[in-house]
Amino acid sequence: MKALRMALRMSQADFARMLGCGQRTVSGWERGQSGINKTAQLALDEVCATLDPVVRARFEVLVEEDDVDRREFLKTAALAAATAGSATPTVTPASIGHLRQTVHTLKLLDDSLGSDAAKPLIDAAARTCTSLLPYCPELLKPDLSRLTAESVASSAWAAWDQKETRLADRLYKQAYEHALEAGDTDVQAGILVDRTCLAVGTHRYSDAADYAEGALAIRVRDPRMADLLALHAAEAYAHANRRQDARKQLETVSRKYTDRTTPAQSYAYMMAEWVSIYLNGSVLEATGDRRGAAEAVEESLPLIPSDAVRDQASTLLRLARLTAPQDLDRATDAAKQAVQLARKNTSPRLRENYRKTRDLLSPWDGSCALRDLDAVADEVLFIR
Repeated sequence: MKALRMALRMSQADFARMLGCGQRTVSGWERGQSGINKTAQLALDEVCATLDPVVRARFEVLVEEDDVDRREFLKTAALAAATAGSATPTVTPASIGHLRQTVHTLKLLDDSLGSDAAKPLIDAAARTCTSLLPYCPELLKPDLSRLTAESVASSAWAAWDQKETRLADRLYKQAYEHALEAGDTDVQAGILVDRTCLAVGTHRYSDAADYAEGALAIRVRDPRMADLLALHAAEAYAHANRRQDARKQLETVSRKYTDRTTPAQSYAYMMAEWVSIYLNGSVLEATGDRRGAAEAVEESLPLIPSDAVRDQASTLLRLARLTAPQDLDRATDAAKQAVQLARKNTSPRLRENYRKTRDLLSPWDGSCALRDLDAVADEVLFIR
């Protein structure tokens, strides 16, 4: 009970009002001093029926996997969701098409502006897709399940951008389940690539290699996805100290995709020349070649699309970290450019990335280069 309330981010008083009972009653439930009556159970069933993917994932984060209450709760939620509501929505190819356009547009919005701007809309789209699944005709179920997988994965990405990494991992698990239901191997592999990236980003390199291997075992149809799989597998293997495996994966990349496409065309829509060069640099860095990594990262910068603001800024910060010991002016110039881009993309993960980069530059505090950088960062108040 308490885990559900916390997942909904409600106080005991607010939770009690939602269920139509008193705060003392809720307190008694949470402390195990009293049982839940039929009226309250009906109210809880209604809450379960409208639970969105983000809240469900947050609930799973709060409760251990082997907890009986969690299993019973999810069982109740599934039953309630199947019978909730007196009006049955009509799911048509046209409605799925409109939803798809929305989900894909929101992906691009997040790339440009960050999750502070896009996350509420992304989560609402995921909630809509999920809520329609019980009413979807069987012939349309694969299409809607695929779209639900994409939308929940977008919520996972946004949660990661908000630095809620455990929540992000839970959401990726949900998204993968929907991709399995859809029977779409490209999306299944793509979501495992997402989990590989998250594991690398959180320094869980053994997990990253496992996810990469799982993705590589899936037979994909999209050649863009095949290239993206190999590149991220190479990065994961390099960080896991499996250098030979990393090199083998790099050798399989076709390098035929110069420019990105759109989310409507490919789950791996960001696959482009700059991604290939950048991830090669990541492999070089993981294997100790910082100079080669810096050259690769710098080569990728002018190839990043102008609307991929977070990617531009993150790449600049990586360049700053790689070059600081040898060329402080080059490093601080890259960091200043990243700060300016952070005006456009208010990503919490980007801000944290800047703070970590600035900490690495702290040995040069007091230098002209660092004073100039701090002056620029002070103007962008959320950075400091």
